[in-house]
Amino acid sequence: MYTFPKPLRPGDTIVIVAPSAALADDDLQEGVDFIRSLGYDVKLGRSVGAHWGYLAGTDELRAQDIHEAFGDDGVSAVLCLRGGYGAARLLPLLDYDFIAAHPKLFMGFSDITALHTAFQQRCRMATVHCAMAMSLGHTASDYTREQFAQGLQSPFSARSLSLPEGTMLEPIVPGCVSGPLCGGNMMLLSVLTGTPYELDGTAAVVLLEEIGEDAYALDRMLCQFEQSGLSERAAAFVFGDFAHCEPTQKSEYEFTVKEVVFQYAQRWGKPSLWGFPAGHGRHNAWLPFGATAWLRSTADGAELAITAPTF
Repeated sequence: MYTFPKPLRPGDTIVIVAPSAALADDDLQEGVDFIRSLGYDVKLGRSVGAHWGYLAGTDELRAQDIHEAFGDDGVSAVLCLRGGYGAARLLPLLDYDFIAAHPKLFMGFSDITALHTAFQQRCRMATVHCAMAMSLGHTASDYTREQFAQGLQSPFSARSLSLPEGTMLEPIVPGCVSGPLCGGNMMLLSVLTGTPYELDGTAAVVLLEEIGEDAYALDRMLCQFEQSGLSERAAAFVFGDFAHCEPTQKSEYEFTVKEVVFQYAQRWGKPSLWGFPAGHGRHNAWLPFGATAWLRSTADGAELAITAPTF
């Protein structure tokens, strides 16, 4: 069903591209140094360092950078610089047949959700939701860096997905189910709804995460997923980080973020869990989109595992 790119070996080259926002004042070098410390070579695409307003160069430049990265036989993996905004603008410009013919490990999160969805559905290529070049710097947790390092060597293998010390998953709706893993940032999935690039999610385990949104805005997105049919098509839901989303404390005339999510998840009735370390929080797991995920949500607790690639 999916093409699974090969694991990396020491000495392989990772190219960094910028499909979305431009390089800001943050330090890219720390992330590059970390990748090199793992034994890999790093190459920078032309979009890295390019600026066109708030974007990392024109749409044409950023799309061409992606094509060149996949077409370069000397490159084994493609890592995105950062999120922000801009990836969805590239979707009509990409040659999906060409990308499918040159499968490579493709990594990122946040705004990169648009590319994950397109590559999975149009190229039938598995991708990875994980930390990006700029988020691998000094602010990255040990868990995030360990997940990234281990994932490069074994990106799609069957395993129980580990959690940072002290983290526990919370069951929302009970059940045990398996299906291909997909999803990502809620805002991106929301704006893709009704377009040719909308997430299908049929029989899938869908990850949802967000940053900096109020509870009513999350309500709006969840309502859209419900009314568009995603909540009916999906087999299960994994709710990741909701970093800087408010309110988190109960007050009069308000719903908390958690209350809103639980309301929708319980109404949908699909097995679901809360609190997986993926997204814009301090910890960011390595999640192989396209591989088969197994979700267990019971009164005794919850867990998420990768059982096998979905060939």
